[in-house]
Order: sequence, then structure tokens, then C-alpha cells
Amino acid sequence: MRENSFLKWMSENTITRWCNDSALNEDIDNALLNGAVGCTTNPPLTFEALTVTPGHYEAEKKRLQHDMTGDDKVVALIGIVVRQIAKRLEPLFLKSKGLYGYVRSQVQPDKKDDPDAMLKMGITLSRFAPNIMVKIPGTEAGIYVLEELAALGIPTNPTVCVSISQMKAAAEAYERGVDRAVKNNIKPAPSSSAIVLGRLQDYLSKLNGERDTGLTFYELECAALAVAKRCCDIFAQHQYKQMVMPAAFRSARQVAQLAGADAMMTIHPRIQEEIVEARLKHFPGIGEAVDEKAVAKVSSALPEFNAAFEPDGLSPGQFSTFGAVEMTLDAFDRTGWAKLRALR
Repeated sequence: MRENSFLKWMSENTITRWCNDSALNEDIDNALLNGAVGCTTNPPLTFEALTVTPGHYEAEKKRLQHDMTGDDKVVALIGIVVRQIAKRLEPLFLKSKGLYGYVRSQVQPDKKDDPDAMLKMGITLSRFAPNIMVKIPGTEAGIYVLEELAALGIPTNPTVCVSISQMKAAAEAYERGVDRAVKNNIKPAPSSSAIVLGRLQDYLSKLNGERDTGLTFYELECAALAVAKRCCDIFAQHQYKQMVMPAAFRSARQVAQLAGADAMMTIHPRIQEEIVEARLKHFPGIGEAVDEKAVAKVSSALPEFNAAFEPDGLSPGQFSTFGAVEMTLDAFDRTGWAKLRALR
């Protein structure tokens, strides 16, 4: 075990909880010993698990139908991985009475604008285990599917949310779904909404390079962090039932600056290791203001940041075409779903 004193401190002394952002068994075991309460997967992480540690899944893979191909095969492969993780997390799920112990599993990325396909796939994924949270993209169609799944009492995790507009839309859709579930005597299921601040930072960094605006990593890091902190503030003000899930961190400092928030972080092992090396001070940084000069510089140079930062910066119809959303879902498809489809 690699002890992570900061994450252990955070999980034991603040209201912030965290999940492991990896499907590898060794990473999950280490994270649980350091206070993690769940696991996040996506198509690339599922492909990694099946290819880096194939022995863990060989027996189940052999039981797959030999003629299974295409997207049906991908869903079956995802099921092999997430069922095993769900079993590993089951004691935590039962002990917490369904509050913790979830593994998050994502619908097909390139179906982002197809609500019927996403709803059908989301229901399929949810049936792999009781402690599966279905990851739905924060597109207009995805927001619709989120409400439908919540109304069915299925745990959900809107993802690829890179703007406050998407986060608010997801939170409000979840509220509607919960209300419908209660009216139909269905027990509401929990939901965590991923503000993928690192994916927004990657997009802003790409624009910065293309336009030669001269912004530094630190300034872009601050801008992404500002969006995540504003999300936490807005969710607290509106008392949304959904949990904010900061995700795709690009530095240990971003984790430290969100520690103490009423949030469920998901942290990749690479950032977990960076946290150990940084020897972060045990302090809830959520109350600290983000560097306003750095954020203002990004705001002035890149109008796309303002679209992400302002609560009404994007309309639902713009969610799926916003650059950071397109870039992220394309990466999930190319480096995950497509590779799973071709896996032998």
C-alpha cells in the first residue's frame, strides 16, 4: 500500500468524499485503504483493465457468445469489468445502506444525441449490479435520459459536464426525476454530477496554443478550478440533492483547493501519486479564493471560458457542440469504445 495521508485526512476530517478513477484492481484496493468510497470507469479505463490485467477477466470473456460483435460486445465487456468491481465494493455499499460503494459505468460516447439509445443502454448497464451508477453525457439528450433514469430509481452520474450551465441543467433534471419516482412509489437513487474541470482545462489549453494567447498552465489551472468552485457554491445555494463530483484533475493543487467541499471527487492514481509527492498541508482549501488576476486573464483571452463559467453561458442545444464536450467524447470513443469493439 502507498499511504496517502492527505486523502486519508480529507476523508476522515471533512465532508469531502472521493472515488478512485481507475478500473485496475490494484489501484482500487490501494484507494480504498486511503479512504476512497467508490470507483469511476469509462471506456478507456475499461479497455485498460481488460488489457493490462487480462487474467482477471479471462474466464468471463470465454463465456461470451462467440458471435457477439460491435456495440453489443462492448457492453458485454464493460459488464465483465464493472461487475467484478461492483462485487469488490459491495460490502461498502451494504454497510452504507446504498450511500457509497458505487462503480460508475458510461454509455456509448458517440450516442450523445440519441436519447433512446442512451436510455436503453443505461438500463442495461444498471442491471449489472445494484451498485452501478450510470454515466450519461451532459448533452441535451443526456439531460433528458438522466431524468428518465432517475424517475426509474436508477443511480446516475451525469458526466462530461464542463460548464456550470450543464451542471445546473443536470441537477434540475435529477430533481424532476426524483419527484416522479416518489410519486410512483419508487425509491429515489443517488446521483453525482461530474464537473470535469481537467477536460475544460485541456480544451482551453488547446485554444491557448492555437491562438498563441500566452496563458500559463497556472492560469488555466486556476480558470478550471474557478468553474468547479462556483459549481460547489451554486449547488449549496440551491440545495440541490445531486452531489457535485469534481473530476479529471490536472494537478494536486486543484484537489487541495476543493478539499472541504460538499462533494464527491474522483481522482486518478496519477494525481493520487502527485498528492503524495506534493506533501499537501492538511487544510480545507475550499474556502480560499482562486487567483482573480489569473482567472481574469483567461476570461479576457478566451471567451469560451466565460461560456463555461457563467450559469447561463450555454443553452441546452449548445451542450453537445461546445468544444470541450466534443473533444472529450471523441477521446472516449477513439481511445476506449472503438478499442473495446476491436478487442479480441
